This record gives sequence, structure tokens and C-alpha cells, in this order.
Amino acid sequence: MLSSSILGKTYSVWLQSGTFAFLQAIFDFFSSAFSESKIVHWFVRDSRVEPLYEKSLFARIFKAVFDFIARILSFIIQTVVRAARGSVTAAFVDRYVKGSFFINFETILGGFICLMFIIPHDYWSNTYALLAAVALFVLYFLMVGAGKRKIYYLHNMGFPITIFMMACVASLGFSLDRSDSFRILLFYVTALLFVYIIAADITTRERMMKLLGFIYIAVIFTALFAFYQRVTGVAVSASLTDLDLNKGVPGRVYGTLDNPNNYAEFLVMMTPLAAVFAANIKRIWIRIPFCLGVAFPILALFMTYSRSCWISMMITCIIFVYYANKKLIPAFFLLCVAVIPFLPNSIIVRLSTLLTMQDSSMVFRLYVWDGTIKMVRDYFLTGIGLGPGSFAILYPDYANLHALVGVPHSHMVYMELIIELGVLGFFSLMWFMLRLWKDSACALLKTSYKSNKLVLIAALSSLVGIAFAFGVEYVWYYPRTFFTYFILAGIALAAIRIVKSENTSLSADGE
Repeated sequence: MLSSSILGKTYSVWLQSGTFAFLQAIFDFFSSAFSESKIVHWFVRDSRVEPLYEKSLFARIFKAVFDFIARILSFIIQTVVRAARGSVTAAFVDRYVKGSFFINFETILGGFICLMFIIPHDYWSNTYALLAAVALFVLYFLMVGAGKRKIYYLHNMGFPITIFMMACVASLGFSLDRSDSFRILLFYVTALLFVYIIAADITTRERMMKLLGFIYIAVIFTALFAFYQRVTGVAVSASLTDLDLNKGVPGRVYGTLDNPNNYAEFLVMMTPLAAVFAANIKRIWIRIPFCLGVAFPILALFMTYSRSCWISMMITCIIFVYYANKKLIPAFFLLCVAVIPFLPNSIIVRLSTLLTMQDSSMVFRLYVWDGTIKMVRDYFLTGIGLGPGSFAILYPDYANLHALVGVPHSHMVYMELIIELGVLGFFSLMWFMLRLWKDSACALLKTSYKSNKLVLIAALSSLVGIAFAFGVEYVWYYPRTFFTYFILAGIALAAIRIVKSENTSLSADGE
């Protein structure tokens, strides 16, 4: 109580200070100039490409295919329902399935996403994700046929993601290891199916909170598992840590995801969504412990000793606080500074290695990037095909001798995209990513519901935060973190869709 009172008084003094008034005047000037800028208006205006894409022959063909499948399924389902009317099965469905909290599509979707992250690496197979994504896609269309869901067309996902899909498939034609590229293409199919399914099904705030509830369970479970690893002990690995520069740094926890960097990337993307779920619980006596539980993944992130993800999470927090309450940004920075003296020595040591070029992992990356930049110069138009197989075949011809052995990828998402998919794949994904940022930020201004705003803030801050890690890590190398990014993208698309739908309903009511 005493500490909170001191912080409250300090914050009050800060708000009334001349320094704050001066900084606020500067902020107001640039904020006004920014909001009135023609360049800004050009970026935030509604897309002129999407209406043209929706009317295109390509979009109309896929729309016709989706409509045809829905009509066929609707006919089959109606026939089965008429035949089963009055049966024991029909009575069971009416009594126990209809209106059930547990037996419905979003529970199955959220439950699988939760399982996908809490199953330890040694027991996980990426085939599970592919089979589940296909099954969920089929189940969604069955629900469309039954009249339980409105059909979600391919063009609703946007033109950039469609181009990206086409680039992924076309890359098979340029692959140096076609069998490996096809294997990786199945991961891309899985990830894009998750985007489609989430954007198609999560159409209300209630469904969104239910999905985030499952994500909260996954985040907390993996954090507790990481604490278990710390208590039981994790061996220090020379392949993950420069032992000479990181003396005293313990073994890095990895939760259920095999590698500390993979686990840290998962936490950066999912922890803000978990926090939003906790903050939206209505009953305060439940909300408080759930909010306090978010401390576990934050502490687990520290125990991964992933420097890039520490920075990514810092960026994520800054953006989250900025959109939630700009006035809290100074207090946030003050809190960060105040925490430094209480950090364990191992974290200080790990942070200090960011300032030296003697760190073996950084030097190794520079050697790898030197070779991959040369590859980009030769293959930026077509790419070399998806997967580590093609990379392993070609990279030795471009490698710096110091990095010749054991290089599975370029250690950077952006560079890997242009190497594997060429210029079309790279720019379409960047277009999709930036469009998602812009649409999320614009949707924030168009909703008055707290839950919508918090979901959009969490999705936007996570997407921007992980974009930093994209620059120094190949986040997508491990399939479950790859799926995590596209699940996050699907949630952002769903949140944007919810805001548009609610605004359309309000406009119709107003008329």
C-alpha cells in the first residue's frame, strides 16, 4: 500500500510538472501534424485494391467454388436431418449438443490450439497440426452447409495474402529440393488454414474471449513448465550460449517448444493476448489472480535468456501502453529503470553481451548474412524454393569459410523469405504484414468496446514486437512458432472483422 501510494503521488507530481507540460506541447504539435499529414492520410485510407480484387475473375471463381461446396453440403445435411428426425441420435443432439458450451466449433478450435502448445516437443508431431487444420476447415464448411456459419470467402482475407499463397505454390517450380519444399509447403498450408479458420469463425466478442481463454491456459501452462525446468535444472549448452562471455548464466529454459528462442518467440506473440483475456474477466475476485498469473510468462521469458525477444517484448509493451494510455509511457520507462537494480546478475551479464561484437552467436550471424546476401543477389527474382533442403544445397557455394558448417537457414525471416520465395513472396508478405498493422490501428479508432480495443492493441503490439525478432532470428524455422505467428494474424483479422461488423450493424440500426 505504501509503495502504491508513493508511486501515485510521484505520478501526480509528474503530471503537474513543467517538464510534462513542455513534452505534452511538443507531442500535441507533432501529433496534430502527423494526423493532418497527406502522407498519413494516404496510408490509412481504405484500400483501393480490395474492391477491384473482389470483382476480379480469380475471386469470383473461388467464390463460386465455395458457394457450390456449401450448397452441396447443405443438401446432404438437410437430407440426413430429415432422415434422422425422431431418432435417438437426434434427441441426443437436441438435448446435449445444441447450445453446449463445450461441444461447439470454437471450443474445438481453441482446445486444439491450446494442446498444440502444451504438448512437450518430444511428443509433438507437426502432422497433428496439418490434420487438425484440414479437419477444422472441413468442419467449418459443414457448419456453413448446416446454416450455423456464414461463408467466408478467400477474397475476404485480402489480396496480399492471396498473392503470398500463390508465391508459396509457385516456389515449387524453382526448388532445388522439391520433396523437402513440398514438406515445408504443407506447413504453410497449415498456417494459412489457421488464418482462414480463425478469421472465419471468430465473429463475436464472446467467441474471441473464449479463444483467448484457451491461449491463456497454454501460456500459463508452458510458463509453469518452464519454472519446473528451472527448479529441476537445465544443462548449459555451448550451442545456445557463448560460455566465455556469459559466465554465471544458467541453462536456458525452453518450456514445451524444444529451444529457448522458440519458446521466447511464442511468449512475445501470445502473452499480450493472455493478458487481455485476464483483464476482461468480469468478476474482480477472479480477474485479479488471473492478471497476476501473467507474471509467470514474463518471468519465464527472462529465464529463456533470449536477448532478441527481450527487446521484442519491450517494443511490444511500449506499443501496448501507448495505445492503452499514452500518459503511462513515462511511468513505464521509470518502472523499467527502477527494476534494473533488482535484476539477477545473470540477466545483467546477458544484456551486456549485446554491446560487444565478440559474442559468438552475433559473429556467426554476420558470417551467415554475408553469404546469404550474395545468394539474394543471384536468386531474388525466383527464390530457391521452400525449406532447409534447398538452402543446404546452395549455401556452401556462397558461404564465408567461418560459417560453412551447420547453417540450416539465414537466421532472419526477411532474408529467408526473399531467398526461398523470391521478390513476389517477400513483398506480398510484407504487404500483408503492414496492412494488418494499419488495419488494426485504424480499427482501434472505430470501436468503443473495451474488449475490442484491448484485443486489437494486443495483436498489433505483438505483431510489431515480433517483427524485431524477425530481423535477427528465423522465427519460422520451428513450425509451432511459425503457426503461432499466423494464429496471431488470424486473431488480428478476426478482431478487425468484428469491429467492421458491429459498426455496420450500428449504422443499419441508426437508419
